[in-house]
Amino acid sequence: MLAKDANALIQVKNLKKYFPVTKGIIRDKVVTWVKALDNVDLTLASRDVVGLVGESGSGKSTLTKVLLLLERPTSGEVLFEGKDVFGLKGNDLKSYRHQVQAVFQDPFSSLSPRLRLKNIIAEPLMVDHKLSKQEVEDKTARALSLVGLDPSMMNLFPHELSGGQRQRTAIARAIATEARIIMLDEPTSALDVSVRLQIVDLLRRLQRELGLSYLLVGHDLAMVAYLSSSIAVMYLGQIVEFATTKELLQNTLHPYTRALISAALPVRSRYKKERIMISGEIANPFNIPPGCRFHPRCSQRKAICSESEPVLKDAGEGHRVACHF
Repeated sequence: MLAKDANALIQVKNLKKYFPVTKGIIRDKVVTWVKALDNVDLTLASRDVVGLVGESGSGKSTLTKVLLLLERPTSGEVLFEGKDVFGLKGNDLKSYRHQVQAVFQDPFSSLSPRLRLKNIIAEPLMVDHKLSKQEVEDKTARALSLVGLDPSMMNLFPHELSGGQRQRTAIARAIATEARIIMLDEPTSALDVSVRLQIVDLLRRLQRELGLSYLLVGHDLAMVAYLSSSIAVMYLGQIVEFATTKELLQNTLHPYTRALISAALPVRSRYKKERIMISGEIANPFNIPPGCRFHPRCSQRKAICSESEPVLKDAGEGHRVACHF
């Protein structure tokens, strides 16, 4: 378990999120639990970019929902500047919601088709009722300018924009509240290949200019590695490896991370040492394997792997890994 870090913006400590599976006419009997998150520790510092990678079903989206207060954890803590976010009330809660924003995967569904751009971006600014109409309009125009859109476009509807412009609008909405942390849930995967790099470069520029911190969720390890200062690898609700991006790519320790790198990085990448294939699919979260959760798919498994669950331990240089070998 992580010790309290006074320099952390967000610190996740021993976080668990279990979803009940019920049966019966009124669904009143719990028969098992889906362990979406299980003993997750993670720290996001100021101006930091942490990548979160893993297959679908590994718990990435559930973690971001907990941080956005869309889900309450089963146990554990989420601290924002040392304060428990689930204990925040009143102005402190409003402040947290302003400072922690999100950009979702699909700009076609994350923007209301009934609202003009100025209303989409201004909506989170109107919550406190402290800004005048002119101040809201000025902040909206500035946010549009920062993401590379002309403020004259603020009267358009989302259907009048391209996919890249829609995602720029979603980013503008996130930064309009002067957020310090943005959850990026696969921000480029729904876009045309031709505009993905433009959005990635925009996110890098905003991070530098505004001093933002990102939690970047993605399947595309190459994109995550390009943006992130450190990477956490998740499998079946747990972080199995964490390190700075350079250290993770140069000194990959977990077999699952090696397989992800092998599958995701270009053939000629200097970090792709060999082609690794893993069999099968991620296990059913209703029935998690005993011992190491990855062992049924691991070519290096030994007897201990099916008997004892490895803990996330320090391997030096801030590199942590959960593997017996």
